[in-house]
Amino acid sequence: MIINPTIALVLKSGGDFQFRDIELISYHIRNKWKSSVRPRIICLWDKATDEYDLGYVKILPLKDPSIIGTWARIQLYSPQMEQYKPFLYIDLDTAVIQSLENIFDLVGDPTKFITLEDFYQRDKLATGLVWFPANCEKTKVVWKNWIGPQGWRMDYFIRKYTQPDLYWQQITSSIKDFKPLHGECLTTLPEDTGLVCFHGHPRIFEATNIKWVKDYINQVDLRQNQEVYPVTVIIPYNKDRGWLKNAIASVPLGVQLLLSQGKGNWPENFNKVLPQADRKYVRWLHEDDMLTMNCIEDSIKTFEKNGADFIHGNAYEIFMNAGRTPGQYKPPIQKPTLADLLNKNVIHSATLMYKREVFDKVGLMDETLNTAEEFEFNCRCLKAGLKIGFCNSFLAWYRRHPQQKVRTVSKQDKDLERELVKNKYKI
Repeated sequence: MIINPTIALVLKSGGDFQFRDIELISYHIRNKWKSSVRPRIICLWDKATDEYDLGYVKILPLKDPSIIGTWARIQLYSPQMEQYKPFLYIDLDTAVIQSLENIFDLVGDPTKFITLEDFYQRDKLATGLVWFPANCEKTKVVWKNWIGPQGWRMDYFIRKYTQPDLYWQQITSSIKDFKPLHGECLTTLPEDTGLVCFHGHPRIFEATNIKWVKDYINQVDLRQNQEVYPVTVIIPYNKDRGWLKNAIASVPLGVQLLLSQGKGNWPENFNKVLPQADRKYVRWLHEDDMLTMNCIEDSIKTFEKNGADFIHGNAYEIFMNAGRTPGQYKPPIQKPTLADLLNKNVIHSATLMYKREVFDKVGLMDETLNTAEEFEFNCRCLKAGLKIGFCNSFLAWYRRHPQQKVRTVSKQDKDLERELVKNKYKI
């Protein structure tokens, strides 16, 4: 019996996988877990420079974020990971059908190094599901011989230096191959299915033509629902600073998504596509941020419950530069007045959503502003007597990084704009 079950994941940006894959597999791990001793889920991510805890998963930085593709998994063998061992590593393109407790129960002797047997090659290890023992010589030798990516598959490299004590297939038949070498994709699930390994294309999010896969995704991921949400999300940006793909992927499919790239500032890029917004509610999303999975539904519920004209909520703040402690932003005043806002801007920009008609009532974003644009717009809304609501949910992941405009614009210029707005709406 494993006393403190730990599950490790790895996300390398720029490939087939996105943050939604972390959300999907973490949801199924946690919601199918039955015992009171909850598993700890950790995820190595190349976009993180420090550790931070999102509640359902703890994010760890990749030791070398420049490592290409699936070779990023090599860090699992590094001394840095010894503090988390023993742990079970699972590929992101794995569907968790039954509780992973069943896999932990199969470990038996936690000092054994256990891997998959390659689905296409007999007696050849594959690394989609690996039990990493603590202080294990068989994994240490892999890291000792690591000098950089060699060839296109990490499995070949690992086979040169080590062999598992056991293959999972020797102790269970519950691990299924989604695409057998000489057969059709797994269109139905056998009763004993515990895990389904996709290992290559199609990935899970590419196989929604198969009913069980679609149902698996729809249990958690609103992006695959056919529901049409009464929301428009506008992403205004000058250039992709490396996170645009993740921002887009965080927006549910049922939402109207408008991308607006231009040389102007973000109010200008926002304003120019606003006439295309045909939904009841509108919100912006900067290309370096992400929506939480519950953002759209919780925002809509808040509008319906409070009859508000615009709303805000809580945000996760992810620091992309080393040495800072990530955190959670919860506004100290949930329904600020104009006077409150002029005293201190407590509204987190990444969480805002407005009724579409608000822009008809008070006008567009002020394109003359460069850092106080949403502050001015919210003051304008409150000055006009519009009602603000508060959604007590985390609605966005907000990145803090050196390229942010708030960090590249001088404090003097930011203070000047803020004072201009305060004087404009002074009570």
